[in-house]
Amino acid sequence: MAIIHCSECGRAVSDQAACCIGCGAPLAAAGSRSAFELEPRRSIGPPPSPSQLRWRLAFACLTLVLGVIAADAVSRPPGGGRIVSTLAALLLISGLCWFIVAMVQNVQSRK
Repeated sequence: MAIIHCSECGRAVSDQAACCIGCGAPLAAAGSRSAFELEPRRSIGPPPSPSQLRWRLAFACLTLVLGVIAADAVSRPPGGGRIVSTLAALLLISGLCWFIVAMVQNVQSRK
């Protein structure tokens, strides 16, 4: 264990520390690599079963449809407030994201 100096405040800290105890600045270890240089790790868990993938796709479709219905209901003349329209948009966006992820998982599971 060696003592190094913080690049932000100059305080002496251990090279094993994740951040400076004085100012909280992250400390880069000598052998550490940037997050962009890291390779993805394979999951050690079992892949999702076909029934799990079908349920995920069904929930994604349901969320997407509810988002479309909510967005349509908010856009009508009486309409809702800003909060209601924001929630409808978030529901629509999350449903679309879930749907895309579920489709990608289904395609990947067939390979």
